[in-house]
Amino acid sequence: MHLKIVPRSGWISYRISKHDVEPVSSHSYSVATIALTISEIMRLRNQDVSVEKVVRMALLHDLPESLTFDISKAYLRYLGRSGSKLKTNLEWKAFKQILKGLDNRRLARIFLAALEEYSASRSVEARVVHCADALDLLLQVVEYERMGYSKATLDPIWNETRSKITCCGISLASEWSRELERVREKQGRRRRREC
Repeated sequence: MHLKIVPRSGWISYRISKHDVEPVSSHSYSVATIALTISEIMRLRNQDVSVEKVVRMALLHDLPESLTFDISKAYLRYLGRSGSKLKTNLEWKAFKQILKGLDNRRLARIFLAALEEYSASRSVEARVVHCADALDLLLQVVEYERMGYSKATLDPIWNETRSKITCCGISLASEWSRELERVREKQGRRRRREC
């Protein structure tokens, strides 16, 4: 329930109004839907992927933020090199605290294994979820620009996110990323004509 009210605070660093910042729950749902779609298409193309594992990771990947809130990279810069490590440790402690609340130890181990696999990013399923996470971010950039937010302001997050997708090695995600680039360019041309 907390994820419904936790804002994706990193958007504030890109000058998105707090009234327009999406909640973590919306992001998580979108990631799960994108990850499900990618993994099902991969499966239909006879690629070896566990849709169940993908969906489990996608639904759990931001659950610690229900306790830690969304700690953006912009805030972590002030902590220097230790910032990312501090965030990771904090989120692991939060996730383990959440798992303690489960009455079923076996289920807790399944959830813990899923998040560990996601964090390690070695399996195809984990890479699918990382790509879905990035694709959702690109979709959100397109939406914010459609709402009137500056392309120049959002370019840094766009470029960083697109490079992450390339590194994951999921060809379908790369295709979708290129398509989103075309949508973004077309939207930008339309906005310039209207001005």
